[in-house]
Amino acid sequence: MLSKFTLTPSDVRHSARLRVKIRGTDCDGNFFRQDAFTHDISHRGLRLEGAPCTIERWTILEVQHNGRRAKYRVIWTGLWGSDQHAQAGLQLLDPGKQIWGSPLPGAYLWYYSRGNFRV
Repeated sequence: MLSKFTLTPSDVRHSARLRVKIRGTDCDGNFFRQDAFTHDISHRGLRLEGAPCTIERWTILEVQHNGRRAKYRVIWTGLWGSDQHAQAGLQLLDPGKQIWGSPLPGAYLWYYSRGNFRV
């Protein structure tokens, strides 16, 4: 049933460990700024490693890489003790503002399309 789904370049994820600076507010309203790394990236978002444990879903973060900045919304955060602990899934708020360059760095990983993961 793959014919039902349309794969666009923005669906492709790349495995890339890139150093980024993040800043925003935590669940207590305190401002933070720290370094972190990406786990994987796409044109629509990224998975962050080293995310503060005190950020919550729907929080807006600014991510900076190589002098470029963009705002992202936290879609999910890893649970304490899980494999995704200190990770967060971020969605790019302005798709026209790409901070990674083109083509995306890193190796092709996978894509996500309408609730199904494909390799």
